[in-house]
This record gives sequence, C-alpha cells and structure tokens, in this order.
Amino acid sequence: MKTHKIYISLMTVMVLAMGWFTSCKKVVHEIDDAIVSINENTPNSVQLGQKLRVGFISNRVNAFEFSIVKDGDALMTEQITLEGDEKILSREFDIPNDGSWMGDVLLQVSYDAGGQRIEKTRALTILESSPEMFLVGGSTGAGWEPPLATPMFLYNSESKDKFEIFEYITADGGGFKFLPDKTWDNAYGLGASAGTLLQAGDAGNITVEENGFYRVRMDAEALTYDLLKVTWGIVGDATAGGWDQSTDMMFEGGKGTYTWKITANLSEGGLKFRYNNAWDFDDIPANLGGDESNLTWGGSNIDITSAGTYNIELNLSPAGYTAKIEKQ
Repeated sequence: MKTHKIYISLMTVMVLAMGWFTSCKKVVHEIDDAIVSINENTPNSVQLGQKLRVGFISNRVNAFEFSIVKDGDALMTEQITLEGDEKILSREFDIPNDGSWMGDVLLQVSYDAGGQRIEKTRALTILESSPEMFLVGGSTGAGWEPPLATPMFLYNSESKDKFEIFEYITADGGGFKFLPDKTWDNAYGLGASAGTLLQAGDAGNITVEENGFYRVRMDAEALTYDLLKVTWGIVGDATAGGWDQSTDMMFEGGKGTYTWKITANLSEGGLKFRYNNAWDFDDIPANLGGDESNLTWGGSNIDITSAGTYNIELNLSPAGYTAKIEKQ
C-alpha cells in the first residue's frame, strides 16, 4: 500500500514536470519568434479624409510592409523600417476623400521570417466623411485666419449641404465668408445679390447692417445663405410665461462668445430653451432640451424638481450646446 502511494506521487511529479517544461518551451518559442502584429487598439473604422493611426508590435523584424487592401488590391503600400530596438510603434496614414476607398478593407502587414513571406491582416471599415463647413471673417470671432475658422453644424438630417451656426456678428470688421475646409481654397462669398453665394476667389464678403447674435445658415448646393437676428429665452410650465410665452434671456459678450443668461424664479415643472419665441422655423425645431451637458433640437423637457430662484446659462458654442441651471 505504501509503495502504491509512492508510485502515484512519482507519477504526479513527472506529469507536473512535463507540463512545466512544455510551458517553458512555449514561452521561449514566442519570445524567439520573428513577428509583426497590428496593435488591438487600432481603430475599427475611420472616415474618408481623416488620418488613421495604426499601432504595430514587432519582435526580431527590422522592416515590414504595410498596406490597405480592398477586394484584393492594395489601395496604398508603405515600407516601414524600425530604428534600433524599437518594438512598439505607431504611424499615421492619410485616408483620402475618395469614394473608391469607402467600405470594408484590410490592414495588412507583410514581412519575411524563417525563409517565408508572412502576411497578417486586421479588418477596417472606411466610412463616408461627414460634410464640413466653417465660418471665417473679421466680423466674427474667428477673424480672417482660416485655421481659426469656426465649425458649423448640419441642420437638416436629410441634407448634407445645409449648415448652421449661431454667431455674434458685427457691422464692422469686413464681413465674413464660408469655407469648406480651413483654407481659402473653394471659399464661398457673396453672390450676385444678398442671400446668394458665389464659390470663387474674387467673391465679395457677406456683411450685416447691425451688430447682433445671428442664426447663420448656408446651403452649399443651392448656393444661398440666410441671416436671422435672434434672441433666446426659457419657456415651460416651470417658468413665468408657461408654455406659450418665452421669458427673455440676456446675451453677454461680443464676438467669439455664445452665452445667454437669466436669473429667474422657477416652479416645479419643465422648461426648454427657444429662440425668437418660436417652436420651429420651416418645420425645423427652434427649441433645445434634453441633457444639460448635450442639448438637442426638440429634446425632452428639462425637469425642475424644486421651486426657487435659479441662475440659468445657455451656451451655444460650436463645440456643443450646453446649459447650467443652478438654484441660488
């Protein structure tokens, strides 16, 4: 019986030892492999016209080839050489604004190891680019430097050519223009008459007759623009005017500022922000609601759960519309 126990113990030790040696051998093999792989933190998608940052992990490989492949054909190929003991690296690649690149592609690394040509791939989806438009000009907060131009928003979900921004604009300063990117290339200026646009280098500047906070819209396809001077207010059963009459807010600042403020007595209920005492213009919402950190057009009511005096701020920055509602 004692011998039997010793035999079992010896067998157990041998099995464990074999497992240990096998495990050690596997680890050594991985360390010694010549290998290049694409880092798992590399994005799964990118838009046309943007930069794609790809991370690589290399071991015992001094150079490799990187390609973006679609339907078996390389859209681009670049030779990458590592420096010194570099093992983890990243590179940026320009994705052109070319519709033929759009769709499912493969990121591919190719390298020589052990007398063989090895290829590894990772899936990537190239998406249609989001249209862009910018506002620039001495009558706006951006000034005349294109790199500082202010981004606009698409205001119609069914169109990729209709842009909007709320901006304080002055009668002096020389006016403004629209830019499809942050350069003077293909800028839009004043057309043959007010309200029309001309996409040409010698197009005139668009101007306003009086200082004010404006809703600025432009249609890049129809080559038109629209300027509407606006005031903002709060509305809702939590406010003095109920759901029928806005309570005016005050604009504070000048060019490059976007904040409207009010101190108001509120009751329990809901409120929203709207401009020019209207719920919509041309069937497009003119009211903001929802999450105070990310207001949306036509969003839900903002709940006021306790009556009292509140300091209220509305920020219409191009970075995103937000609000602060704080009880005194």
